[in-house]
Amino acid sequence: MDIISFYRQEQRRVHVALQEAVHELTTDEWHFLLPGAGNHIAFTFLHCIRTEDNVYRFILQGRPPIWNEDKWHEILHLPERLQGTSMSIADSRRIFIHEPASLLQYAEQVWRDGETYLSSIQDGGSALADRIIHVNPLGNMPALQVIGQVCISDLFIHLGEIHTLLGAQGKKVRLL
Repeated sequence: MDIISFYRQEQRRVHVALQEAVHELTTDEWHFLLPGAGNHIAFTFLHCIRTEDNVYRFILQGRPPIWNEDKWHEILHLPERLQGTSMSIADSRRIFIHEPASLLQYAEQVWRDGETYLSSIQDGGSALADRIIHVNPLGNMPALQVIGQVCISDLFIHLGEIHTLLGAQGKKVRLL
């Protein structure tokens, strides 16, 4: 198995887990907050999807993110430049997803597009290992590392946050 095959496998695993975590939530459950400085599920999920969209489309392929191309910001009634990285907790807590089903549609589109991109890589990731790119706020790093760190590892961390919020609401969480 090469690294791209592994990435595709792990990407599918985290996507299924994210989808299963949120698919039956009410709008109130999407926006549930614990005391302190954490975010709600809606913001965390949106941040995950926007990040993948930006990395796979804009950073790696130089194409407009699906968010902009298909005007998902208008569909979801959210700011066009919203991504979530470096956003204040107060601002992120104010994000409200009125139609979670639309957010899930956007997610599915981003996930399909990312899978298409990864499946198009025929060299097992060699060229991406040599290609250095800049990612705010992380700096310069190999493109292959960006996929592993930002699109996979970071998503699993955020999945843990979502599971914590589900548990706090008395929801059953399926462990991977």
